[in-house]
Amino acid sequence: MINRKQIMVEWQKAGLKINGFTSDDINDIYDHLAHNADNETEANKIFILAIRKAAMNGAKTQWAVSNNANQWVQAGLTNADEVGEYEHEAKDMRLPGRYGKPGKTESNLDKITPEQIQKQNEQLAKELGYESVEAMAKGSWEKLYELRRTREERLAKRPKTGLTATGNQVLKRF
Repeated sequence: MINRKQIMVEWQKAGLKINGFTSDDINDIYDHLAHNADNETEANKIFILAIRKAAMNGAKTQWAVSNNANQWVQAGLTNADEVGEYEHEAKDMRLPGRYGKPGKTESNLDKITPEQIQKQNEQLAKELGYESVEAMAKGSWEKLYELRRTREERLAKRPKTGLTATGNQVLKRF
């Protein structure tokens, strides 16, 4: 049986709109969950999780709750524990990447070893086209030295060229 009191408390805490159709919407969502869940208690738990997820995402209508519940039912989830695992896995898959590349999940390292640092430096040197880590360090130092030495000259001619610091054309307003 639907725990209407708890559902309404969660609904109001989430800030979801309440109108003349809210009761029917709640009944429809619950019936859908009860039909697919292990038992009615699990259907209530899943319903509350759907409301809380909608609230976390900033939703204001029942459609977000309904979409969350439908997504979980379509994934074949029948209890709240499965929903929790599903959401945890989905969160891990959505890790933000750098520079448009997808994020990677890496194992936790207790302590980074000098061998790992050396291996990473060798890989970076190879990617940048250097023969060794020492050559990369020397080349980087020379490049930084040259940039520092020519800084005033580059800054002085920048306004004359009409380019930004990244080399793009400056937009002109008429």
